[in-house]
Amino acid sequence: MPISFHKGALALAAFTTAISASSAMAETQQVMILDEVFFPAIVYVQPGEQLMFTNDSDRERTVRGADESWTSGPLPFGASFTYTVDTNSPLVFKSLFKTADEESSVSFEGTISFNAPPLSE
Repeated sequence: MPISFHKGALALAAFTTAISASSAMAETQQVMILDEVFFPAIVYVQPGEQLMFTNDSDRERTVRGADESWTSGPLPFGASFTYTVDTNSPLVFKSLFKTADEESSVSFEGTISFNAPPLSE
């Protein structure tokens, strides 16, 4: 009986550790950069989670925090950039790019929310 008790306790400890480790892992939220919009436009995250921006537009894009505390640098089509969100992260991220004629610039933005996503319950 003591051997089976130890095996059961060991299995329970391993299961508990596995559950704790998986819940502690940061999630990665995907954000697509389209021609003049982010999708989704509002990203619901918790501190420690990551945003992975992928450029699906027809031009090179750069993504940055509204306060310029972080930037992706130029992202060609298909390239990605990952940013880890923390409690000090700006709640707005932006993309700024030159138009095809290089005469003007276009800017669009997305929002980070620490609230629960709608319809999450």
